[in-house]
Amino acid sequence: MRIQAKQYSHIAEIYNQLMLSVDYKNWADYIYEICEGYALKPDIVLELASGTCVLANHLSPKFNKIITTDLSIEMLKQLSCTNTNSVCCNMTAMPFKNKFQFLISAFDSVNYLLNETEVEKLFTEIFRLLSPEGIFTFDVSLEPNSVLNVEHLNREGEYKGISYIQKSEYDTVKKLHSNNFELTFNDGTIITETHIQKIYDFNYYFEVINNAGLYVSECFEAFSFDDADENSERVQFIVKQCE
Repeated sequence: MRIQAKQYSHIAEIYNQLMLSVDYKNWADYIYEICEGYALKPDIVLELASGTCVLANHLSPKFNKIITTDLSIEMLKQLSCTNTNSVCCNMTAMPFKNKFQFLISAFDSVNYLLNETEVEKLFTEIFRLLSPEGIFTFDVSLEPNSVLNVEHLNREGEYKGISYIQKSEYDTVKKLHSNNFELTFNDGTIITETHIQKIYDFNYYFEVINNAGLYVSECFEAFSFDDADENSERVQFIVKQCE
């Protein structure tokens, strides 16, 4: 069934409702602190896979201009700040020719690249778009996060008269984490969506980043400045161009 624009707006609202436990203000502060730590003063910030732009809305007061990107035009329409432009595009093939000092990808968007070829394309694009003094910071989910939290993501509820069911599964062999959503609207319409993430090994990121002519400047436990390792649930990478 084709999703209508009004229905998609409701779906975006429900996704945001499910994410209420995420403190986007503190998340934005954390990302800004990373930027400050490298003494960057970017004229334009590029965010990859911005989703419903909640993070961009919190980041917008901190920067002169943000460009948000996503595959979904409907998600980009959720943007509410005025100093931000949106571009609908794939993070592995972006249409920009200029370079950026500060690039961001948040909430394990990289995990949605389901094969190594796509990940390689991403970092080839990062190498092309990153200025010599700039950084690309992104977070990813590792296997401990899927193993420990998969059961907590099985939930159901109701929001503005729309019933939703979320079922979460992790395949330890294929390293795929799937979240299945079923939404039932007042008129009886049922919409289902499946979100699948690939859970890559911790050390793989260092390998693919190095192969793209980049290097990992720092790697933290997400939302902190403590060093991460393969036992971390979520990690924050900071990437630079090799000199």
